[in-house]
Amino acid sequence: MSIRLLLASVLVTASLAAQAAQPLRILTEDYPPFNMMGSGGRISGMSTDVLQEVFRRAGVSYAMEMLPWIRALNLTILENNTCLYSTARTDAREHQFKWVGPLVDNPWVLFGKDDSRHAIKSLEEARRFKIGGYSGDATAQFLIDRGFDVDLASTDQLNIKKLLAGRIDFWATGKYPGAALLAREKVTRLHPILTFNTPMLYLACNPGMPDSLIQQLNDQLRSMQRDGTLAHLYAKYINQKE
Repeated sequence: MSIRLLLASVLVTASLAAQAAQPLRILTEDYPPFNMMGSGGRISGMSTDVLQEVFRRAGVSYAMEMLPWIRALNLTILENNTCLYSTARTDAREHQFKWVGPLVDNPWVLFGKDDSRHAIKSLEEARRFKIGGYSGDATAQFLIDRGFDVDLASTDQLNIKKLLAGRIDFWATGKYPGAALLAREKVTRLHPILTFNTPMLYLACNPGMPDSLIQQLNDQLRSMQRDGTLAHLYAKYINQKE
């Protein structure tokens, strides 16, 4: 082997080793109780606790960062060594990422006002109404793809104000995050009207992530399910889920 080829091989090997040594960049949004900013500026939540234990068992270093959802989603698609949670695994997203999970389930519901005159028993019956969602969210996209009238906001919190003000008829969101947001905002006049889907939430990783690492993380997650660790971590948030 020539000196030039030898040097090139060494540089490639060193580059790959340096990339492997970099901490994973783990992105998320404010989506309680799955991922949220806790006391002291630390990210907490049900999915966060699960992933932190997965990474600990796998011996993988990482750094978590909270960003607006659309920005976090785009960064994960574009940047190597980057993952995003808690992400609904939809058909449209299936080939955009490599997946670790499921971490938790997330029933999708329509929230309405306590005094709402819009009684519905199926999602189809909601088709004639205006439904609030937020940009980039899988719940909103699910409804848009099926031809529903979805009024998008930049954050899910804004949908609470829009529903109370009568600007939308229903608010489509996750059952548990919706309840957590209502508790945070001290709103008691809204409640779930209809559950229309129950997707699972995952860690979505850039497609350049090594398959061996994805398999390692999934193996650790399966182990946590078998030994009862997942049930123990979920129990910390059980009151927020009900």
